[in-house]
Amino acid sequence: MDFKNVGIVDVGMAVVQQLWNEVTQQAMELGSETSDVVLNKGSFQEFSKTIFELKMLLASLNAQKIVDATHSESTTAALETLSFQLKKACKIIKDYKSGSRIRLLFKSHSILLQMQDVAKDIAKAISSFQLINLDIALNLKNMTNQIIDNLSTMEFQSALATDKIASEIEDSISQNSKDQENAVKLLGKIAEAVGASMNASMVQNELELLKQEKEEMEDQKKQAEALQLSQLIQFLYSTEIVMRPQDEIIAAYHQQYPIDSFICPLCNNMMADPVAILCGHSFERKAIQEHFKSGERKCPTCKQELLSMDLTPNLSLRNSIEEWKQRDMDLKFQAAVPGITSNDLSRQKKALENLQVLLEVPSYAAKFAEEGLIRKLVEILKDKELDSAAALKCLYCLAKCCDNQKVSKCWVIVSAHHTSISSINQLNVRTFVAWNLQETIIKAGAVRCIVKQIYKDGTEPDAIAILLELSERETHAEKIGSTKDCIPLLVSLLANNNPDISQKAHKVLQNLSSNTHFVVKMAEVGHFQPFVARFNQGPQETRTLMAAALIEMQLKESSIKDLKNKQFIHNLVQMLSSSAPACKVACLRSIKKLVEYPKMVKRLLKDPVTIPHLLGLISFVRSDPHEKQEAAEILALLIGASQQFELQKYRGLQELQSNHNVNLLLQVVASSDPKTKVKFLHLLVELSQKSETAQNLIRSDEDAVGQLFSLLHSDQPVVKRWTMRLIYCISEGHPAGVPLPPSPAKETAITTLAGILISSPDTEERSIAAGIISQLPNDDVDIDEILRKSDTLKAIHEVICSADEETDGNMAPAGHGPSLLENALAALLRYTEPTKPELQRQVGKLELYPSLVRVLSRGSSLAKQRAAIALAKLSQYSTSQLVYDATIVANQAKHSMPLMNVMKLLTNMSRCCSTSSENVSICSVHGAACSSRDTFCLVKADAVKPLVRTLSETESGVAEAALMALETLLTEHSTLSRATAAIVDSQGVVAILQVLEKGSLSAKTIALDLFQKILRNTQIADTLFQRSEGILIQLLHDAELKKKAALVLKQMKVLPDQSSYF
Repeated sequence: MDFKNVGIVDVGMAVVQQLWNEVTQQAMELGSETSDVVLNKGSFQEFSKTIFELKMLLASLNAQKIVDATHSESTTAALETLSFQLKKACKIIKDYKSGSRIRLLFKSHSILLQMQDVAKDIAKAISSFQLINLDIALNLKNMTNQIIDNLSTMEFQSALATDKIASEIEDSISQNSKDQENAVKLLGKIAEAVGASMNASMVQNELELLKQEKEEMEDQKKQAEALQLSQLIQFLYSTEIVMRPQDEIIAAYHQQYPIDSFICPLCNNMMADPVAILCGHSFERKAIQEHFKSGERKCPTCKQELLSMDLTPNLSLRNSIEEWKQRDMDLKFQAAVPGITSNDLSRQKKALENLQVLLEVPSYAAKFAEEGLIRKLVEILKDKELDSAAALKCLYCLAKCCDNQKVSKCWVIVSAHHTSISSINQLNVRTFVAWNLQETIIKAGAVRCIVKQIYKDGTEPDAIAILLELSERETHAEKIGSTKDCIPLLVSLLANNNPDISQKAHKVLQNLSSNTHFVVKMAEVGHFQPFVARFNQGPQETRTLMAAALIEMQLKESSIKDLKNKQFIHNLVQMLSSSAPACKVACLRSIKKLVEYPKMVKRLLKDPVTIPHLLGLISFVRSDPHEKQEAAEILALLIGASQQFELQKYRGLQELQSNHNVNLLLQVVASSDPKTKVKFLHLLVELSQKSETAQNLIRSDEDAVGQLFSLLHSDQPVVKRWTMRLIYCISEGHPAGVPLPPSPAKETAITTLAGILISSPDTEERSIAAGIISQLPNDDVDIDEILRKSDTLKAIHEVICSADEETDGNMAPAGHGPSLLENALAALLRYTEPTKPELQRQVGKLELYPSLVRVLSRGSSLAKQRAAIALAKLSQYSTSQLVYDATIVANQAKHSMPLMNVMKLLTNMSRCCSTSSENVSICSVHGAACSSRDTFCLVKADAVKPLVRTLSETESGVAEAALMALETLLTEHSTLSRATAAIVDSQGVVAILQVLEKGSLSAKTIALDLFQKILRNTQIADTLFQRSEGILIQLLHDAELKKKAALVLKQMKVLPDQSSYF
């Protein structure tokens, strides 16, 4: 029927028709739901067939005819009743199919009875239509009667096998049977009856359904049905096909014990020492004592006034609590063992949580190990999803459990209680397991896992605690120390901010320190305390190995602090007296490494046997040359790192400067191979630089001096170079200069030195040769003659000119010390002595004045100083001659030609210090007198301004030399005014005042004299006058300079003639 076009009059009929259609659909749905029921299939299939027939009947009937015959109200009521019954039957079937199949089987009888009643109610609802009295087809009437008859008489009967299984289930749960074998057999029957496969998946699914139904029953307060479902759940767990989660075990157990009675009402904690008071109630001892101390006399529970405060131990309650705790722990352990191996992460986490506490009990630790689960804990350390900290805690408990004391206690208990032989054997097995717990932990790879985890995720205190426990046994310590990266990690943890971690790391390292290889590894990463301790305790073989290892290590200041140990140094040095070559070599090389550090130098020098043992190696005839070389190198390093005063402070250094030992070193130089010569020459150089005693001993030994100069002809450049260094060293600053061999060896020596300076391709050789030449005895005319005839001065000129071309003006040798330029300038000073006119003339002929002047601007401080001294000496000699020559030139010009002709003559004369006749000008101080090619003049050489600029140098001696050079201009009265004007015009006053402010005492002294001369002969600007006044007044406070300063101030008319400063 199309209800869209029905009018208002037909609304009642439309409602009936819609309800009729719904009932027809419900019959169809009920038939479909019932057709695939597995259990008691026969009864349900008959019911399904009848319901399908009902659906066909309803579809065939005309609702309009039925309404016309029975009125719409009665038809509607009958349809609603039928609809209700069909829905009820459909719900029973759906619940029957969707719930647990075990519960379905267990409750099948009651469900069948429900279905039988519903079938009869459906029959009654169909009968209420009175279809027999309607004008319908006969076949429909017959179908109606058949449906009503079938439903009214239908019996839902369960199969005999089903009833038997249900009975067995009921017996099993009522008896709370724990027979796993019988439970499995019964489950097999159930699975067969419901058409399922008996496996873990089936059991797990049934458990989930039963638990869900149990929660629903509990929510609906249907406790009986909830209890029945709990019993079915327990039955499934008893098959052990699926293990019960530990939280369910504990919850089930707690339901059996009233743990509330174990809780103290005062402190709300489980009682450990329960005591009863007079009224009979029990409390924790400390809690009730505090209660009474507060002044209370009533029971906290019943509020009864107490006549006595006596406390009686409740032993029964205590035993119950202990029993409960033990049982609780047993249950947790039983659940944790399978839980730790479960694939369920939540179960694993819960198991780990409980095992952290349980494994602190030795018996549980032993059981856990027997189950072979230690490796599982190590695997958990690698699993990011699990709690590695908990796994570490468990491993720590296991490692701690096999303490020797605990094992010993077990045997004491056995003896005390006369345990049976079988029990002793059983305990012996357990003891063996305990002893092997640590071995199992290590074999499972726990150490490597712990190391990796700390490197990756940071430090857990339990991780270090495990290593500490394991390292207590030597065999296990060996395995820990051998684990890759373990020792470097432990050393790094010494600096951890957590004191507990750093202290435990230190203890682990101590436990590993009995192994030499391990302490070497510790030292390699900067931890030297065990290394030093092991070295001091070890035999010679161990010390040899450790000294050899020390050679390859990178040392830091923190390492030196430990190695500075007095006993360590002494033991190390004592190895030098060993007869084993390997021992001596390792010792020498390690000492040489330590000498690189100043603190170690002092410690080595403080040990009284260091230098004697080194000298012993040198003096022993049969010593290996290599050992002698190493010993000499160490001595050189020790001296080089010492201060000059320390050579008298330490006994060993004093011995080294003795005549015997200096001669010993010189003898080795004379008789050894080139390589050994070099080492000992180096040693003698270091010694001579610091010891005047050694210098004089070498100088006084004519044979040694002759031998040294003979070595200048060596074909080994390095030998020659070190020999020259030693000759320079014993000559520098000595009043007698270079110690020369007697003639004719002396002349050969001078010629050799000159030849090296002139032609050697090695810059350092030339530099040292120049330095030695500068130290040659100054009053020896034979030396002057040899030098004059040689090309020595040309070589010096070449050096100065070459340096002039260098951007930095400094030609440094390969090593330390004065540069070639500096030493060449020092050698030049011999040629500038006013007492050696022949040599001075050689200087004039080479015209090296301009290069000397340029050194003032470009050279090092020492080069500037020596250039200034050379200029001062040249100027000192020439100044008096210049005045005399100028007078002669003027007189000749006056008598022979007019003034214009004199000027023309002077113009054509050679410019001083120049190789060209161009751009000649007359000297502003000396006039034409300094125009001679052989005459030197500071003004004509343009040296005044460079000298003035040199006054700003702060290095000692530089300003003094420049001042002395400038002062040579002011020695002749006839040129004083012009000379002072030249200095003033070159900003000399400003520079002099700067020296007076910041210069050294010696520089200030010369500057005061020079300033006084300038003031006498020229006027200075007012600003400079005022500035000089202030500076000079400040100098009045200097005891050394106040008299000179006062004289200048008097000259300036600042101080009166009768001042107290005079």
